Amino acid sequence: MATQQVHFRMDEKDKKAVEELYQQMGMTASDAFRLFAKKSLEVRGLPFELYQPNERLQEAIRSDDYVTFDSSEDAWEYLSSDD
Repeated sequence: MATQQVHFRMDEKDKKAVEELYQQMGMTASDAFRLFAKKSLEVRGLPFELYQPNERLQEAIRSDDYVTFDSSEDAWEYLSSDD
């Protein structure tokens, strides 16, 4: 089977970091991106979930007013609610 090259641009810092990460996992960036493409074809989309944060979460991200929680479940409930 003939192969083709795929080129794309990314930030140099991110490129170095991802190459180091994949090297620690015993693969090259090319290996990892081939796996990403194969998995995308298998699931017929991106192999991870994307979501848009609701307005309350967006406000919390932009805020300097911090709220503390006793557990991650309490934090998630607070950030996921619409009120």
